[in-house]
Order: sequence, then structure tokens, then C-alpha cells
Amino acid sequence: MENLNVTRIPALAEIAERCRTFYLAPAVCSKGWLPNLFWRPATRDNPFGTLRVDLWELEVLFAAISGEPALSRAALEARAPGRAGFIERSIAHGELPLLTFREDVPIA
Repeated sequence: MENLNVTRIPALAEIAERCRTFYLAPAVCSKGWLPNLFWRPATRDNPFGTLRVDLWELEVLFAAISGEPALSRAALEARAPGRAGFIERSIAHGELPLLTFREDVPIA
């Protein structure tokens, strides 16, 4: 029997690719944020290396800007209740919230 109350947590690679796609979309691109705000460059020609910030928070941020549902919202809320809502409200008010450094994300 399937438990319908369990939300699938997307694979990290899927969320990371979604973040890159969101970043390149007009809604996020128009913010003028440089990629090194969120990523450490992989090479001189590839700004999307390793993440500086929490992947789930970044996906919620970019999804809120794009008007799309965030795939990692439920997982972020389970880990840090209220955090996804805070990020979404910040974006709605035209603010860029301070995101959690990737190194500071608790390992489950």
C-alpha cells in the first residue's frame, strides 16, 4: 500500500539542474545577480561549479521569482519549518534573503 502523505524529495542533481535553468531564465536573469553569488565557478568559462548556498533554499528562491512551484519546498520546510515561506515572502517584498551557506546545512 502506498503512503500518499509522503512527499518525494527530488534528487539533488535534479534540483541543481533546475536551479541552473531558473538562473538562466528571464525572470531571474533580469535581477542582474552574478552567478558567483550562488556558485563557485567550475572553470573560467563555466560559472556553475560548486554551490555556495543551500540547494533547497536556492531552488525555493528561484522558483518564487519565476512563479513556479518549488520541488524542494516540502523538504526544506521539514528540515527548517518556516524557512521556505520566509524566502517566498522576502521575494514577494522585493528583497533577497540571506541564504544559508552550503557548509552550514545540517546533514540528515
